[in-house]
Amino acid sequence: MTTLAEVEQQLAPLEAAAYEAGWQLAIDANDANQAAALVANLAYEKALGAPALHAVALDADDDARRDVLRLMTTPRQRPAALTESIVTLETALYARLTTFRAPLRGSDVGDNELDAILLSSSDVALREDAWRASRVVGDVVSDDLLTLVGLRNEAARALGFRDHYAMALETQEIDESWLFRLLDDLDVALAPAWLAERAAIDVDVRERLALSPDEPIRPWHLFDRFFQDAPTPSADPLEGVASTVDILAACRRYFADLGHDVDPILARSDLYPREGKNQHAFQVTVGRGDDIRTLCNIEPSLRWLETTLHELGHAVYDQSIDPSLPWLVRVPAHIFTTEAIAMYHGRKGRDGTFLERYAGLPASVAHDPLNSSITRRNLHVFVAWVQVMARFERALYADPRADLNATWWALVERFQRVTRPDGDRPGEWATKMHLVAAPVYYHNYLLGEICASQLAATVPSAELRERFLAPGRSLRWDALVEKVTGLPLGVAAFVQDLS
Repeated sequence: MTTLAEVEQQLAPLEAAAYEAGWQLAIDANDANQAAALVANLAYEKALGAPALHAVALDADDDARRDVLRLMTTPRQRPAALTESIVTLETALYARLTTFRAPLRGSDVGDNELDAILLSSSDVALREDAWRASRVVGDVVSDDLLTLVGLRNEAARALGFRDHYAMALETQEIDESWLFRLLDDLDVALAPAWLAERAAIDVDVRERLALSPDEPIRPWHLFDRFFQDAPTPSADPLEGVASTVDILAACRRYFADLGHDVDPILARSDLYPREGKNQHAFQVTVGRGDDIRTLCNIEPSLRWLETTLHELGHAVYDQSIDPSLPWLVRVPAHIFTTEAIAMYHGRKGRDGTFLERYAGLPASVAHDPLNSSITRRNLHVFVAWVQVMARFERALYADPRADLNATWWALVERFQRVTRPDGDRPGEWATKMHLVAAPVYYHNYLLGEICASQLAATVPSAELRERFLAPGRSLRWDALVEKVTGLPLGVAAFVQDLS
């Protein structure tokens, strides 16, 4: 009978090849890289789909490794033809999204340019054009994305699951009822503070854009394409100075003081924007060892300072996992635990000590109390955004034939309190890249924020590496969180941070 060690020897090179091919596609989405990524991903998926490999997961006596292997192999026990169709379509859509640039007033522009317009322009007509241009990508991918949703559902139902959403949560070890109770509880607990923040945001937006009191706030008024980040008030102490920060130097100094050498990570990374490259940011470890990389599109801004800290947070988690652990458990305890560490570090972008000591800003700017207020505002905005994404994806997989734009905008109006614009595009609902590239993922960002608050409230930063990062997946996420913080994962510290 095949042993767990033999399984690891079989899977490790296939995963490394798939991750390397995915990296090459992300940094240059040409036809050759797309073809190579498809071949590598299919080889890895087919290996995980082998019934004999799944049988090892069910029979092996090492609980932690067996559980990880079971979670990896269970969703791949679908028919081989479905695997090929799903992976082929996912790869093609990812390449299409990677190369897409928004058509704005006769030019094709990237995400950083759109973000700059929405962040700083007072020209409301240009803002609207930029926002609407960013939505064109939905029309480009929506039909094929619906086909992909159907294939994912077909595969999940072939394995006995209600739909892909239910299968994804189960194989993430997340109880669906628990998750949506948590979302409901947060909605209730944060409602008074969120209503106050939302009203304050509208006041700031009207002032900055000279909008009349009776004009409804539209999506292009809100300084972010999805309103997942908050507009900052006109008195923001970092406006005008954040762009002077040497982002990489600040990050190097900060992580070095925590005992993390990020120079090898940055040397392997792809950090700046260019044509044909993925416009987002992510971290990947090829081979579950030292080959740790980040993809960024850095420009001098607070957003990219926070994003670079976030992605390097993922990277130092992987860097800190005990290298003697077996391959299967030489990964973070959960998706949301690595998000927790990324969020923990990403929040330093408005932390007074970080801004003074590592970013080199004057103490009066770094320690301005408004920085903390803006951090709380951003967290409130982010909670509302995750409420939209999590509930929309559950609805998407429950009934892909529904009026998805209506579903999307009902959630946006309910949770984000943004007025639906006139004349939305047919593919409006399909504009978020995660729907293709990271389905049923967004709740993990929120669980990460919740966990980051719980860690910050209970664990000295100097102890995080040994206590929380090094064990990798040798402990289940719930056991790890309770062991390290003394409490099950809960919202108390997070709600306190937002109060």
